[in-house]
Amino acid sequence: MDVAISSRLRAFESWMRKHGVVCSDVLRLDASEAGGVNVRALAALREGDVVATIPRRACVTPRTSGAAAAIKDAQLGGTLALAVAVMYERAWGAESPWYDYLRLIPDCEPVLLVWSEDEVARLLAGTELDKVKPSLVVSRGVYVS
Repeated sequence: MDVAISSRLRAFESWMRKHGVVCSDVLRLDASEAGGVNVRALAALREGDVVATIPRRACVTPRTSGAAAAIKDAQLGGTLALAVAVMYERAWGAESPWYDYLRLIPDCEPVLLVWSEDEVARLLAGTELDKVKPSLVVSRGVYVS
């Protein structure tokens, strides 16, 4: 495991304990090949199994962020409000209460419509979206061309 990701994982696990996040022993956090983090189940899970308990105060949301007043004043909602909250907290770096969590999430999330045809074929293989790939290719052509 990469030393940097290992250090970030340890910091995040400490952050979880400090903020009252409790994960089942059946879960394990691992570094991914892409340098991110995977959550893996070490045993079969059944519907209704509790795998984690996360207090509301541990969640970065538009209401819990330091930007809550500005988000409310601007009447932002939904995904946009969450994006502003996350950007605000990331800008605070180590001063943010969610710093060790935010260090684990990607800096950006690739949007399907801008994936190359090779990425679409490789990343969607065997998924539900693979079944509707022809309509995705048409949509991609409309938005990307």
